[in-house]
Amino acid sequence: MKYTIGLVVVLAMSLFHLEGQTPHIPVIDGSFWRIGTAPDLDSLNGEDLSRQHVVDHGFVKGDDGKWQHWACMRGTGVGRLLYGWEGTSLEEGPWLEVGIVARAHPDWEGVDGQERMQAPYFMKVGDLYYCFYNSSGIRAMVSEDGRNFSRTKLNGEDNLLYEKGGRDVMIMEKDGTFYAYSTVSTVARDGWLWGFVILRTSRDLLKWSDYTIVSQGGRAGNGAVSAESPFVQEYMGYYYLFRSSSSTGTTFVYRSEDPYNFGVNDDSKLIAELPVWAPEIIFDDGQWYISDIADFKGVKMARLRWEKP
Repeated sequence: MKYTIGLVVVLAMSLFHLEGQTPHIPVIDGSFWRIGTAPDLDSLNGEDLSRQHVVDHGFVKGDDGKWQHWACMRGTGVGRLLYGWEGTSLEEGPWLEVGIVARAHPDWEGVDGQERMQAPYFMKVGDLYYCFYNSSGIRAMVSEDGRNFSRTKLNGEDNLLYEKGGRDVMIMEKDGTFYAYSTVSTVARDGWLWGFVILRTSRDLLKWSDYTIVSQGGRAGNGAVSAESPFVQEYMGYYYLFRSSSSTGTTFVYRSEDPYNFGVNDDSKLIAELPVWAPEIIFDDGQWYISDIADFKGVKMARLRWEKP
């Protein structure tokens, strides 16, 4: 069954050119279909199933040509864990349930009353596949086939990339540099919670720069959940930041020539608002896709197109 999407709100802005290219706006192209359905965790179910949600997620196509889809399950009886589905096509669903694919371990992430593994993001680097996630810092699991992932001592001690990284990490590679975007929620001096998107960079995935705030405030807000699940996609010479607000269930899209700057208390780079939540952007076999977790009952997928304003 397919799910109809609401109207995409495109914000007007002045046109400009970069190396002869006209900038584009991402537009949801048609209806959504279900990729993963909310699983029954049996003895690990939370007390209130209405609050047991499928949230931040990632996709990877392995060496066998099959897609692996992992998502964070929150509100379970043990905290947050990662659950998996498997499919052969982004165009069809629901996919088959794989089951629980990862839980926090005392020897790696540490467990203090509640398990916490969140926001898997997949990336292939050389011959290895990485699954990045947050749990007491930003961490990674590694796979040789894109299907079976395991923890390994990346830095000789553990699988921690860096400790102060917030959550919902995604990583983009450009010209030999890795750009890690994540969201941070903190408390201001007056006691108010506030959130922003940060960036750290690395040349080898092991040594990372200090953080830079790349997006904060503006129309999307300043609250603790106003800058969640950042996703940056390069397209036609521009960088597009998809930044989600859990307060409104809206994703705000910013376009920039500079991957370090999408606007701090400044909406000049804001180009669109999409009625989706925590999307991943995927390009496969000549087609762009966008995912959505808005109803928390399993990830949905739709086609995406890049439109000139």
